[in-house]
Amino acid sequence: MDSRSKIVGFEQALEIAREREVQWVTGHFDPMLAEHARRVREFVKPGLPLIVVVTNPPSPLLPQGARAELVAALADVDYVVLKVGPAPSDEPEDARITQDFIEHVARRHAGERL
Repeated sequence: MDSRSKIVGFEQALEIAREREVQWVTGHFDPMLAEHARRVREFVKPGLPLIVVVTNPPSPLLPQGARAELVAALADVDYVVLKVGPAPSDEPEDARITQDFIEHVARRHAGERL
């Protein structure tokens, strides 16, 4: 199965949600990290499709479509939606994951042992 088929339009996602209860998750996933995959797994509820909305941070490292494809490749994810427009400012966990990664890379680049 081509995981890109999990990427659906917002209207299609709303239709899925009208037909049955779903679980929604929102994040930048920029870049997609193992911690993101672990966090997504925490939102899985048996019997409920998981819809992930990929938003845009102010200065993305990766294009939104590429991030959506990476998220769609996760087995736990049923559908992925691309959020059009600015990202909500209430995504502190996703921002923290990205900031931790940036600091890790900076320390590695500076030669610190981790």
